Amino acid sequence: MIVNLMILMAGLAVYAGYGISFLYLLTVTLLSYLAGRLIPRHRWIMWVSAGLQALILLLLRLQHWLPRRPIIAPVGISYFTLQIIAYHADLYRGRYEPEKNLLRFGLFVTYLPHIFMGPIEPYGSMRAALEERHITGDGFLKGAVRSLWGLFQKLVIASRLDVIVSGIAGDPERFKGAYALAAMLLYAVWLYADFSGGIDIVLGVSRMLGIRMSENFDAPYFSQSIPEFWRRWHMTLGGWLREYVYIPLGGGRRGKLRKFLNTMAAFLVSGVWHGGGYLLWGLLHGVLVFFGDKFKTKSRIWNRAVTFLLVSFLWSFFIWPDPAVALGMAGSVFAVHNYNVFFAGIGGMGLSAGDWAVLGAACLLLWLYDWKSRSLKAGFCACSPAAKLGVIGLLALAVLTFGRYGIGFTASEFIYSRF
Repeated sequence: MIVNLMILMAGLAVYAGYGISFLYLLTVTLLSYLAGRLIPRHRWIMWVSAGLQALILLLLRLQHWLPRRPIIAPVGISYFTLQIIAYHADLYRGRYEPEKNLLRFGLFVTYLPHIFMGPIEPYGSMRAALEERHITGDGFLKGAVRSLWGLFQKLVIASRLDVIVSGIAGDPERFKGAYALAAMLLYAVWLYADFSGGIDIVLGVSRMLGIRMSENFDAPYFSQSIPEFWRRWHMTLGGWLREYVYIPLGGGRRGKLRKFLNTMAAFLVSGVWHGGGYLLWGLLHGVLVFFGDKFKTKSRIWNRAVTFLLVSFLWSFFIWPDPAVALGMAGSVFAVHNYNVFFAGIGGMGLSAGDWAVLGAACLLLWLYDWKSRSLKAGFCACSPAAKLGVIGLLALAVLTFGRYGIGFTASEFIYSRF
């Protein structure tokens, strides 16, 4: 209990630096706690609470369409809003009793490691993780390795890809055709290294504290279809959409048309959750999820290549937030044939030959890790403490040697902390 209190206070202390966001978080936490206590006796409160929080999030996400000055969204609102809505919905369903301990509920909402980028943890599993929290030497070593692997992805891979993708994205009039294709393919790797790396840090730090949290990725770029991709990518968001949007609307139980509409509704919510400019991205993914398995072939390699290309092209809405620009850049891949110019000038995109070599080796290592992740994890668990310390030392050395940081380098924020 004392350790949980210290974690809560540390998280609030860090979050207090965000000013008005801190006051909003405290207010929402207190009101959500009180609402949760009342929902079993007054079930209508769930609809009011969920409706208000969803409306606030919707207005913040669509505010660029509003005539007045945009409002700064509280940091982490996308994540703790979904967690609170799920908590109240589960109380409404009678899945568990309301949390009576305000400090424990506050830790669930404000748990620092995951408030900025997830994973989106259901209250039941988070409560169990906190109650069963047990710090061990072996768990600490495993958490340290997980955290260092996350730093490796962020500082060695994502920080280098950031240079190239940002350069191309910043001048869409100049960089079309082959440059646009390169931006989309590299962005797919950048986003994965950045987001997966951030989640690895969250899960690693939590493991060091004796807290086990839900996995959020399962080698998504090895998927053979878009439906499989969404079972492997941002799994806690996908699980939330399935549990609290798709299934309550009827899922696939009421005919193909209703299943299609429910799928589109879930991905429309996903698009809004990311922001108003991502509505088309969400709807296109919804269409591909509904029809995706119908176009699989017997070739696993072909299926994976096509799925990766489709996902990469749809990331164009993240690279160029204006949907019209994103569609134009995606179309330029087929309309502008400047591949000779691209290959001649790629060396001048901001990375040295050494950076390219490090980036290539690191991406290969990431690919190998995803390909053999289960066997690698099992092998590491079976290692002696001395061997685990050796892995920690090697990862720390790799991050210190090949990571981009220090004087002259400004680390970009984690991409998914923006949503």
